Amino acid sequence: MDIRDKIRGVLKEVYGGFETYLETEYEKYITENLSNGSYNTKREWLTYNQVILELKHNIKDMLKVKELQYKLTERDEPRQVCIEVIETLEVKTPELERLYYKIRNF
Repeated sequence: MDIRDKIRGVLKEVYGGFETYLETEYEKYITENLSNGSYNTKREWLTYNQVILELKHNIKDMLKVKELQYKLTERDEPRQVCIEVIETLEVKTPELERLYYKIRNF
């Protein structure tokens, strides 16, 4: 089994099916970064994905999930994108605060 297939399998377990164009593009983008990136790139993209999961499961703000997925697939500065999205949130969990500071230190 290819590493990309394993990554896709894990993503589908967490997200469910990737049904929309945006979800499919995000899956392709993160799979590529996790399978071919440097150690630092992989660590960063795992963190960005953690932000999405925190938004989805604990904050339950699907609009911000979609916004972040879109911006991560369309822009070249994922670090800045995550920081901007997190700063616009009114409610932040302790885990999201931790991720925010981790991203700022990349």
